[in-house]
Amino acid sequence: MTYDPIVSHGVSASLPSPPSYWHATHKPTALPSLNKSVISDYLVIGGGYTGLSAAITLAQAKQQVALLDANSLGFGCAGRNGGFVLSGSGRLSLSAIEDKWGHTVATGMQTEFDGAVDLLKKRITDFDMQVDLVQGPYLKLAHNVKQAEQLCASANHLASNFNVPSTTLTPKDLTARFGIEGAYGGVELEGACLHPLKLASEYARVAKELGATLFYDSPAIHIEKQKTGFLVTTPSGSVSAKHILIATNAYTPKRFHDSVDNKQFPVQSSIFVTAPLNNEQRALTGLTAPMSFMDTRMMKYYYRVLPDGRLLFGGRGAVKGKDAESVKEKQRLYNAMVKSFPSLSGITMDYFWSGWVSVSLDSMPRIFVDNKSGENNALRSSTIGYAMGYCGSGVSFAAFAGQRLAQRMMGTGNVDLSLPLYQSPLKTYPFPKARRLALHGLYQWAKIAER
Repeated sequence: MTYDPIVSHGVSASLPSPPSYWHATHKPTALPSLNKSVISDYLVIGGGYTGLSAAITLAQAKQQVALLDANSLGFGCAGRNGGFVLSGSGRLSLSAIEDKWGHTVATGMQTEFDGAVDLLKKRITDFDMQVDLVQGPYLKLAHNVKQAEQLCASANHLASNFNVPSTTLTPKDLTARFGIEGAYGGVELEGACLHPLKLASEYARVAKELGATLFYDSPAIHIEKQKTGFLVTTPSGSVSAKHILIATNAYTPKRFHDSVDNKQFPVQSSIFVTAPLNNEQRALTGLTAPMSFMDTRMMKYYYRVLPDGRLLFGGRGAVKGKDAESVKEKQRLYNAMVKSFPSLSGITMDYFWSGWVSVSLDSMPRIFVDNKSGENNALRSSTIGYAMGYCGSGVSFAAFAGQRLAQRMMGTGNVDLSLPLYQSPLKTYPFPKARRLALHGLYQWAKIAER
């Protein structure tokens, strides 16, 4: 049974962990469920990167914080993503942000995006996190000639206007290094990847050590506004809290709270991991060391060489959750890999899984607090806020968003509220019941447009 945010009423604690490579290579610590009534100043709902980071930030500020998650640690995106550490979030590039809001806003957003990567690396060092962090090149590959020209122009613009260093690659450059088909040029940047489930485990460890109280397998089934705060009930307990931070992102149930209902679109992404490449396959493909890739298709493919020599390959998933594990979907993704790396034809698919990505209507994530009474927490008896809409780019940014959300709730951190990700709430999707019909149409169009 697959959890589907548009169909299911909520995440059940009885749902099994995904059959991911990450779960096969790491077993998170089991955390207790809530079976009593708890009182806390702050309640974080959602125990992935965003929620755990928010809990860490609150605990570091000596605030009383409890956290609820509907399933086990790593059930959601934290145990399903590809582990790419990228500067950015949402679907808008710095150039697109610059075109829409101007250069000052774009540089402000770049500061936030780069700050997310810096925060991740700082925490890994400060708390001695064991997350299998590996450095290696990150290559953006053009799937046609037009995209190659645009990639080159974009790289030059980012270098001159945002001081982002990169190396432009011609088809000849790529042929010399990789046995890859259908790449018409590219751009190489510094990259990094990690084990995403180990990262979630380490965030949970740190949050607990700092004094946060964590409860898993404890779905929040009702949020009731009270005179001095909120009462949140779970199947076996409840939490009374002055302030609530919603950190459920793409796994938010279809009806949860007015602040987030119909504000994001959960879209499925699928990943498979091959058997370890043998020496001949490594030589023929050029995939000889940790490195990561993403192409320029509307529905992007992304892939990375894992530390044990396997290839992780991902892309868009099925429209509906119930179709996630279909043979057709697995074969579609496998065929895409073989089309790029013909020498890998016949290699076994050892792991396959899917997960949900939160897409905002305007492609901009949000870290939003209802500040009708002012940003200063002291002026309010209770507050609710949320962070979501990362559009699949969340390994570094989701934790940064959790930090920023906690800072906004406390009225600390010198957050630049003029930036679009802080300035307004997520836009509501019009005709929310038609979202999947529109997505199916988009996928059909992408097949034609990307030929």
